[in-house]
Order: sequence, then structure tokens, then C-alpha cells
Amino acid sequence: MRVSNSTLAGERRFRAFWDAALDYQRAHGQPLWTPYPEALIRKEISEGLHYSVYTVAGELAGYFSTALADPLIWEDAEQGDAFYLHRMCVNPQMKGRQLSRHILNWACGSAAARGRKYVRMDTWGDNQPLVDHYLACGFVYLKSRMMGEAQGLPGHYKGIRLAMFQNLVG
Repeated sequence: MRVSNSTLAGERRFRAFWDAALDYQRAHGQPLWTPYPEALIRKEISEGLHYSVYTVAGELAGYFSTALADPLIWEDAEQGDAFYLHRMCVNPQMKGRQLSRHILNWACGSAAARGRKYVRMDTWGDNQPLVDHYLACGFVYLKSRMMGEAQGLPGHYKGIRLAMFQNLVG
């Protein structure tokens, strides 16, 4: 798989994958993401923080966002030494192809190139199949955190339990 900076040309497909993820969440009784965050993803694309993942054949397998700081979620652990992954979204036709493992491997290399010590990520802690998936892909579970009002974060963070992952780079 190949990871490269996303462009606005992929936005229609990004939205379709996001909507498919919402349908999956709804069908399985899971907490729902907010509607497609168009302004946020456009901003991330313009800042070079949004990435697309392609198969060897050149098909868009999924996408994700990155951040160099995440104090709203990681609070005091935010020390400027981590590279953060957010909003991983897979092409529904690519489920089961270890996309998360490829993203983690890429993120570890990208974090090392930026002089960061950790790759961090969070997900819904009450979705055990998703937590198990990330563990199987090599993410290291660190802890759980109960979110309160989640000021400044998307609405789906309010009142949920997060599973927080942290991988040491290197």
C-alpha cells in the first residue's frame, strides 16, 4: 500500500466512505460519528495533514488525518512528542485488508522523521471489536478515559469512554 497527501479531488470518495461508515455504525448499534466534517477535512488537506492510502493497483483503500498536537484528548500527556492519527476511514470494499496496520507502520516512520517518540490514537472504548481490531494491527492499548462535555471536540466525543493507544516509535 502507498500513502500520500490527499487532494480535494478525492473529496467525493472521502464523503462516500464516511457515509458508509455511518451506515455500518447505525446498523451495528454503535455510537455515530458526526456528519462528514467537510470544513475540517478541507483544512487538513490544505495543511498537508490528511492522507490517502492506495492499493498497489492504485485504488483508494481509505484515508486518515494526522495532528502534531492533541491536548483536548491527551491533556497533560501532550508534550509535543507524539504524532496523532484521527478519522481513519476505509473503503467498504477494502475491509479486512489490514489498512490500519499499514497506517500504523507509515505513522511510525513519519513520526520518527519528525523526531516524535510516539504514535497515538483513540477510539470508542465500548466498541470491543474495534479495539480488538486495532490491537491485532499492532496498536498498543494504553488506557481508557471517560469524556465529559468534550469542549472543542466533535459531538461524538461527549460522554463516551475512549480507548487510548500509544506506540513507541523506533
